[in-house]
Amino acid sequence: MNIHPLAAVSPDARLGSGVTIGAFATIEAGAELGDFCIVHPGVVIKAGVRAGSQNEFCEHAVIGGAPQHAGRPQQIGTVVIGDRNVFREYVTIHRALKPGTATIVGNGNYVMASAHFGHDVVIGDNCICANGALLGGHVTVQDRAFVSGAVAVHQFCRIGRLAMVGGHARVVQDVPPFMLVDGQSGCIVGLNIVGLRRSGHSSEEIADLKAAYRVVYRRGLPWKDVLEALRAEFTAGPVTHLLEFLTSGSRGFTQERRAPPSTTLRIRVPEDEAAARADLKARAG
Repeated sequence: MNIHPLAAVSPDARLGSGVTIGAFATIEAGAELGDFCIVHPGVVIKAGVRAGSQNEFCEHAVIGGAPQHAGRPQQIGTVVIGDRNVFREYVTIHRALKPGTATIVGNGNYVMASAHFGHDVVIGDNCICANGALLGGHVTVQDRAFVSGAVAVHQFCRIGRLAMVGGHARVVQDVPPFMLVDGQSGCIVGLNIVGLRRSGHSSEEIADLKAAYRVVYRRGLPWKDVLEALRAEFTAGPVTHLLEFLTSGSRGFTQERRAPPSTTLRIRVPEDEAAARADLKARAG
């Protein structure tokens, strides 16, 4: 264990073996850090935080702050963090709102500078949240999702497995698994094909997801019929996870971006310009 003499570590904090704590870091009473965690200078890990092994907390991150809620009770929940996560500079994670509940971060996540996780957020495994990503209270992000920079996610929304949300998007409804969200419009623009291939999905599974995408967004079916069609046409593979996601949720689902009607541009050559001027002159005279 390596604790800098200028760090403020409560004797009631629980630290695993091999923990490194930098100068001016603060570890409050009741906080727990597993083996080989690294706490860089200026980090604050507050009471009510329980972190697993091999996590890295970079400069000035604040983990375990009280929930930002006007009706916050006197007794609040906790923060539970798994293993092998990286929290870059100025990341903030808030404790859950009610006793006996937890803000949860899984394993192997990479959280970039100034990202914020509100109270009762649940993050799966191997997710990436880029700089300035803002997750409101009770947001759920499933495994291997990618939330780009400056994305704002409304309270109680869900981002499905292997979904990718483009930078600056405003997410106000659930993003289904495997989907790609355009940052400018905040709408779905297709499947996250690159993410699917990198995660080892076969060409047959991707083909099934493309077919399911057309059922959901292109057939124009009533929602009940969409779900029935998915059940009837796909009995295995990742589409079953998509169907499970679509049968739950309370905020509705992000819609597909519709392209405007196509237009035809005609390039006018000098001869056309001269003919047009002569025609206008003749009409005027």
